[in-house]
Amino acid sequence: MERAGRKVRDIQFYSAKNEGQVCVHTSFARAYAKHLEELDEVKSYEAGYALDQERFKNVSPVGIRKDYFTGGWETDFLIQYQDGRCAVRELVASAEKLQQAATVERLEFSRRYWTVFGITDWKVVLKDVTDG
Repeated sequence: MERAGRKVRDIQFYSAKNEGQVCVHTSFARAYAKHLEELDEVKSYEAGYALDQERFKNVSPVGIRKDYFTGGWETDFLIQYQDGRCAVRELVASAEKLQQAATVERLEFSRRYWTVFGITDWKVVLKDVTDG
């Protein structure tokens, strides 16, 4: 999960599952999107899904800095499965990042946000250290 509107490079590609162009911001996200394209149980997905700021008021603020509740955020992947289930995947580039309070807060904010929508299939995808 990252701040919306930040300036980053775009990687655009055609997604057969989404029948159109998809834009991601890292090679890690591109590799994960490719993985989703190969999974038969995935119907479609959205990368960089913008969170609805109106829903932030329903997210418990305990243990999360107030400034996380201002401004826009994007979740890494919102996934729709063939059976109708929805899931969320947040990407983390390294195990070291998981030791940082800011990363943990962002992930917890995302998890709580999606719980408000009733989505409990929420996971962190950690980049494999052998990926380079």
